[in-house]
Amino acid sequence: MAERDRRADGQAHPPRQALGVRVIIVYKLAKSVLQLVMAIALFRLASSGLAARAHAFAVALGRESASAWSAALMDALSTATTPHGAHVVSAALAADALLSFIEGWSLHHGYRWAPWLVVGATASLVPFEIMAIVRHGWRPTRVVILVINLAMAIYLSRRARRGHRGSSAYTE
Repeated sequence: MAERDRRADGQAHPPRQALGVRVIIVYKLAKSVLQLVMAIALFRLASSGLAARAHAFAVALGRESASAWSAALMDALSTATTPHGAHVVSAALAADALLSFIEGWSLHHGYRWAPWLVVGATASLVPFEIMAIVRHGWRPTRVVILVINLAMAIYLSRRARRGHRGSSAYTE
């Protein structure tokens, strides 16, 4: 377990975490809540039959699209709104929400292995993000996601290495 400090009243509490770690914790926990909400909504949509209507709508819009980006968006939407596609996307969102929650929770509790979990999970996606950029072009959202993930992985790996040399990886 993480080292604990003593408050004036004798109760144990974790040391104050570095600002960067706190930001990552908030990001991971907020991301997990948002993904879980989206997974539940998509699952309910697929189970209620509304996904079939959304699929028909996306296919119709895709046929009427004037630009390449809107046609690609409607193609992706039509794939995701088939009943099977919606369930697969819902399950993937729920699994990623669980992983993000575990990452944020473990960082919050100050476990020594937590930064390495985040680094491993985050860095494992970087090659896929780079491939998506190479295959589909430089889209601002993809580049921002790549930069954020690289920054988190580098920041936490440096803090974790520092923590293994004796100073705490979490405290300011």
